[in-house]
Amino acid sequence: MEPIRVFTFAPGWGLPTVGPFALKLLAWLDHHAIPYSQQIENRSDRGPMGKSPWIEQGGRRMGDSDAIIRHLAAQHGLPDPMRCDTPAQAANLGLRIAFEERFHQILEWELFVHPEGRREMRAMICAQTPPLVGPLIFASMARHFRRQLHARGIGRMPPARIAQEGRGLLDALALRLTDGGGWLDPDGPGLTDFAVWGQVAQMLCWPMQTPVADHAKAMPKLRAWHERMPKLNLDHPPSRATASP
Repeated sequence: MEPIRVFTFAPGWGLPTVGPFALKLLAWLDHHAIPYSQQIENRSDRGPMGKSPWIEQGGRRMGDSDAIIRHLAAQHGLPDPMRCDTPAQAANLGLRIAFEERFHQILEWELFVHPEGRREMRAMICAQTPPLVGPLIFASMARHFRRQLHARGIGRMPPARIAQEGRGLLDALALRLTDGGGWLDPDGPGLTDFAVWGQVAQMLCWPMQTPVADHAKAMPKLRAWHERMPKLNLDHPPSRATASP
């Protein structure tokens, strides 16, 4: 079988990548012991769908973490992880959507709009780019995220309401972890755990004091769940590479 190259954003905050959807994909691959190499590519526009992560396998390039996971599951003879034909699967689908759509906006807001997040992201980007280029790249990214968050709705809300929504989603997550015996998937950890964790892990790990992240760090159930997750990329040291054109 052709080797898999996974293109992700760079590591950060003790995580193998700062990309939420790439964290989901890497966790799923490691859980199923599917070999891959991680390639660092911070320019998501070089991917086939203009977003991170994506994979290359043989002559094929594929974007979108869900499409990649479904493709690789079929390739390796695993059950379709996206199937939804039971009440439990339907509930997990709703949870994934809540975190990968709504909570993801809150994550971006705390990183690119909240003053603490902006300061950290600016420093991180400037450390990875030439001295005169980093501030320009960050300013462009910050404008992009402000426009996107305004268009999607979160950016129109006052900060206190954004924080309230984020805390509410985390409280709901903690209830599900209690009800499910510590995992979101009934035979966990599974795709729902990996997908939701990909959106929450950065907040549990980053050093900045932002409202929703502070709430996550104060929740023992979330911290315990994070600690039980598979330790990623111990055998997959990332390298910098550029995707094939």
